[in-house]
Amino acid sequence: MYPILRLARLPILLCLGLLTACGLFSDEEIVWQQTRLYVPWTATLDGTAAEGSVADFMAQGGSEDDPLAGRLRVGTSLPLVVFLHGCSGELAGMPEKFQKRGFIVAAPSSFARPDRPVSCGDIGPETIRWRQEEARWVIERLSRAPWLDRHGIAVVGASEGGLAVAQFAEAPKDVVAFVILGWTCTDRDNSDFDGVRVPAGRAVYAAVGDLDPAVASGRTGGTCERALAGRPGARAVTIRGLGHNVPGDDIFDDIAAFIGGARRGTP
Repeated sequence: MYPILRLARLPILLCLGLLTACGLFSDEEIVWQQTRLYVPWTATLDGTAAEGSVADFMAQGGSEDDPLAGRLRVGTSLPLVVFLHGCSGELAGMPEKFQKRGFIVAAPSSFARPDRPVSCGDIGPETIRWRQEEARWVIERLSRAPWLDRHGIAVVGASEGGLAVAQFAEAPKDVVAFVILGWTCTDRDNSDFDGVRVPAGRAVYAAVGDLDPAVASGRTGGTCERALAGRPGARAVTIRGLGHNVPGDDIFDDIAAFIGGARRGTP
């Protein structure tokens, strides 16, 4: 991060911390301010890619309704990926994969708000509800932005984020595609997490490595193919030789094309 940007961001983060401690900021506002945005170079006025939190972009002249105000080319219309990280909070370079393919990416940090339920263990439905809530908040905020292609909104989740996507029964109606990475859509011990609850008629893409420990587990073993069988607009991909890791570029190319197809109504 550039030094000037760090200095500009400091007052905002100090205010966030003080107001959060006093209970004056809602969880939604906390998550929104710390959501990271990734902007492709093809969309910016200066032809360079941009990355930062909503607070960063607002410190540079963005507005509450449009953190990217004054930064994008006039008349720009861009698809949006809302990316839900795994249980550790690591993004693992995945937002940049979509950024390079022409998407604006918004990655809410689930660890931004206080009292977040424990992750990376035997999580409960409350954790997943929080993750879905955060995605809804970000979509609602960005729906005001003039650059948003409202027919090109996708929610992508990895690992725990993928579980949250699979169970997103009350997803906003504007989301046209759902992408599940590193999850099997299977939990034989917990019906709350078993299967796919994305609303009917929406495009769903799932990818998991055949060496992912979840695939061989007695509890979560399998792939999303079973849960997506017979569902129009759905695709399940098993990646040979991949563990619980970031897929290769060919998979991200396929996902980008899949989202593009859902955007046109032909996934």
